[in-house]
Amino acid sequence: MANYQIPVRNIYAVGRNYPAHAKEMGSTVNNEPIFFQKSLTSLQTGEKIIIPRGRNIHHELEVVILVGTPGEFIDENKAIDHVAGLALGLDLTDRDLQNALKKQSLPWFLSKSFKGSAVVSEFKTDTNDIWGKEFWLKRDEVIVQRGKMEQMVFSITKLIEYLSARMPLLKGDLIFTGTPEGVGPIEQGDNLKLGIAQEILMEIEVA
Repeated sequence: MANYQIPVRNIYAVGRNYPAHAKEMGSTVNNEPIFFQKSLTSLQTGEKIIIPRGRNIHHELEVVILVGTPGEFIDENKAIDHVAGLALGLDLTDRDLQNALKKQSLPWFLSKSFKGSAVVSEFKTDTNDIWGKEFWLKRDEVIVQRGKMEQMVFSITKLIEYLSARMPLLKGDLIFTGTPEGVGPIEQGDNLKLGIAQEILMEIEVA
């Protein structure tokens, strides 16, 4: 996995974990986390992503957890011990398909799992490298999303506690932790940069 030699086992993701994003999508924040999955074939760590032609693909910037120590029924106070690193990622979404699935009360899986839709940067082993700092996404040098982990409804430790109480977490599992406000479309030819404060963690060309 990028700068880790850990095979990815599962890709989990969380919806509506930032109040401002929930509002922009016409939704409300839930009392419990909303989890869904992305396919392993959606994982993308390179410098180029190829998005489906003729589809309304949206960027969703997220902090991504890499599980380093497996476990289940993990206490929130010990959850950080199971984290091998944190990265930035993009939960790319086929928005029109997602909206159609929502109208039918169907799972979002197909709108979230196309090839290359789970973009992940290299991982930071020290969570303090991200905690308290603004992370951002630039599209063609314009910041389109920004956020801080403190804005999450459910912290990374709470997410680990909640998910591990319902299924065992494995070494190599990834957890996308939700997106701040500002989601929007990307197109062929776009240049995307993901960063924390003044540091660029990843640069991607959209093809």
